[in-house]
Amino acid sequence: MESAFSFDGNWEVLDGSRSADASPRYFFPGNTAAGQDGILVRVTPEGGGAPWLGVFAFGRFGQGEFSRVLSLPDPKKLCVVSRGAGYIVASQDPQNWEAIKSVPITDVRAVLSAGVVVFANLTEMVAYGAEGMRWRTKRLAWDGLKILEVTEHSIRGEYWDLREEATQPFEVDLATGAQKGGVEG
Repeated sequence: MESAFSFDGNWEVLDGSRSADASPRYFFPGNTAAGQDGILVRVTPEGGGAPWLGVFAFGRFGQGEFSRVLSLPDPKKLCVVSRGAGYIVASQDPQNWEAIKSVPITDVRAVLSAGVVVFANLTEMVAYGAEGMRWRTKRLAWDGLKILEVTEHSIRGEYWDLREEATQPFEVDLATGAQKGGVEG
């Protein structure tokens, strides 16, 4: 599993599979039923917080093979993407969490200059800043959205347009989520 710590975090993540300690365990999305498969992550909050283990359930999306642990603009929170399902968790209080409003997550880009992390699925994108979800695009693609380039101010990508039988471009403003192009742009 890949890790991406573009933003500073007030916590440390260790691969939970190597940790057999007695840290409390938390299950995301909160289902403690037996048989939940997922990514196991050990989190040690900075500043003396108690370490904990998180079991982050795998997405159930067929195409959701994307997994990653990453930092967010809020240094007290971390993000785990587990085979396409995304979770944002407060490192000091693992009961304070939310599911990322993008399913299945197929790509993620941290953009320091804009103070956001952008999550893409097959048809749209959603951005989270330090305050939480900042914006969501309209539908950009019918399927197969691809991010090609990230600049300080925008994300450029493409999709296959069945109506035109050609690849079409789109561009999304990182500050507002406004889009040029796309199937609803």
